[in-house]
Amino acid sequence: CFFDTPGLMLKKSGFPYNDIKVRNESAWGSVSLYDILIVVFDVHRHIIRPDSRVVRLIERMGSISNPNQKRILCMNKVDLVEKKKDLLKVVEEFSDLSGYERRFITSGVKGAGVKDLTKYLMEQAVKRPWDEDPFTMSEELMKNISLEIVREKLLDHVHQEVPYGIEHRLMSWKELRDGSIRIEQHFITPKISQRKILVGKKGSKIGRIGMEANEELRAIFKRNVHLILMVRVK
Repeated sequence: CFFDTPGLMLKKSGFPYNDIKVRNESAWGSVSLYDILIVVFDVHRHIIRPDSRVVRLIERMGSISNPNQKRILCMNKVDLVEKKKDLLKVVEEFSDLSGYERRFITSGVKGAGVKDLTKYLMEQAVKRPWDEDPFTMSEELMKNISLEIVREKLLDHVHQEVPYGIEHRLMSWKELRDGSIRIEQHFITPKISQRKILVGKKGSKIGRIGMEANEELRAIFKRNVHLILMVRVK
């Protein structure tokens, strides 16, 4: 079983970034629950625009003490790195980090290194009974999925720095008589300028986000979905 947390964030002070409080607390609370922790980061971005918060996050994940968990570092998007010497510098930079049993260099798009990572994970896997019925989907899981899908579409359509200042809430969830689901989610921005960016001209951007998310949720839930997205200033 793979569990994909929301992206973990740190403030400049090195403490967890709580502007998206529920999502971030949930992610931080889950990192110690599993047999193997895979820390994935964008090696290409680290080369062209290094971020000290990312480095501190990687160091922090390696320093968390848990004798029942193995940790591996996955340097992804290697296909975007043009100069091999730049990649070697990054590998060397993280070679002496404590807490990580293995390091992998991968390209999710091209598939480079993925077989080695998969082989390692299969060798470490422990067979256990299912925690939940694999053929049913609980309402709580569906709610979480709805938030993740909408968030994903937000990141696709809005400048990458904007979403981290936006609070994202599930306001209502209702199953209707015809079997469809009515979902209302709100984006709460700290600035009017951010609201304008998210809404777009005549509501074009938030409308596009809503349409794409609605279509994907219908495919996942296998029923009609009525998704309502609202944007308001804090």
